[in-house]
Amino acid sequence: MDFKKLYLFLGALIVLNLFFASCSDQEKANTDNTYYIELVNFNHDSLKMDVSAKLFGKVSYYKNKELQILSVNYLTDDYSDLHFYKNAAELNNNIKPETRKIRIEYGGVFTMDSIKYSLQKFVYRDKQWKKTSDMGFITAINTNFKTMMFTVDYFGNEILNNTVLYTYN
Repeated sequence: MDFKKLYLFLGALIVLNLFFASCSDQEKANTDNTYYIELVNFNHDSLKMDVSAKLFGKVSYYKNKELQILSVNYLTDDYSDLHFYKNAAELNNNIKPETRKIRIEYGGVFTMDSIKYSLQKFVYRDKQWKKTSDMGFITAINTNFKTMMFTVDYFGNEILNNTVLYTYN
């Protein structure tokens, strides 16, 4: 009778060990594909809030050769190349080497028909951020008939899509 309890206890320990080992592997894969987003010079608060709401806490992946972007909370399947997006403010002083960051820098003045912004990639190495890529300034143009109604949403979607595509290049 005591051997049954011992075997049950050892079996439970082995199952728990395997469970935690598999979770830590998934967590390691998630941190390898996590991009921290830094918003710089976003003086237009509604655009900053729109980009933040659309980008932070999201995950992207390719399914049937089509890019999917959704909230981490709704992720049900495990895909090979998941990219996670978090706010750079979540980074603390213990930044791990090879942590990736994308800086979205707003340039110019917010108008209803166009904005300018730049995308830059950084990697944390040797206790400092090193720039690995710079797309320069991108001009987004809004050609909608009712520009006033859709401006912030349209520009927010464009910044979201360009940032997500930038992580795959």
